[in-house]
Amino acid sequence: MIKMSKKDEEFLRKHLSNLDELRKGKVNDLLSEVYDITLEGLDENDDATDLYFEAQKVYDSIYLLN
Repeated sequence: MIKMSKKDEEFLRKHLSNLDELRKGKVNDLLSEVYDITLEGLDENDDATDLYFEAQKVYDSIYLLN
């Protein structure tokens, strides 16, 4: 199972309906989904929003823990 903090899990539960399935798989598959969330966090001018920064923190945290 992929390691993550409770804060990371709370964030991902809001944005990924298949989190439980992803946690049982490969870390790169989960990181790919988190990366997609970071892309959703770009505005119409491709400037980073709060969602982008929060998703990037989650990505970094999961990457470092695994």
